[in-house]
Amino acid sequence: MYISDEKIAERRSLGVKVYAPVTVFCAIFFLIYDRFSHGVRSPYMTFLFVPPLVLGLLPSLIIYLLPRIPKQPAVSADVYHAGVASVTVSSMLRGIFEIAGTSSSYQEYLMVAGVVLLAAGAVIYAAAIVKDLISSG
Repeated sequence: MYISDEKIAERRSLGVKVYAPVTVFCAIFFLIYDRFSHGVRSPYMTFLFVPPLVLGLLPSLIIYLLPRIPKQPAVSADVYHAGVASVTVSSMLRGIFEIAGTSSSYQEYLMVAGVVLLAAGAVIYAAAIVKDLISSG
């Protein structure tokens, strides 16, 4: 089945289109939450914008701007994006819990699951690249 170059370019730009607003949302969420937190701060809330920026937007920009990078398989992308979402939500929850003066072990499980999903997505992508190199070489 033939996939047009437009579809490939659209798929490559999707990460940028999603992660840019998510990063801005996280920064605005921190600013609003900080305004009403009675001066109590948490580094997890302060730097809430970092996971979607560093783990989502920057890799998506690299993939978008460098078209010679092999296309990421859908399974790899889905697993990796779920990991970014898990780490971001876990960071948000940890910040909220610290500001409220409480904690939850479920937030820690969510963070671990997010890191495992990130690693699994990266490994699946690396395996796909190696497979392509072996089959083409």
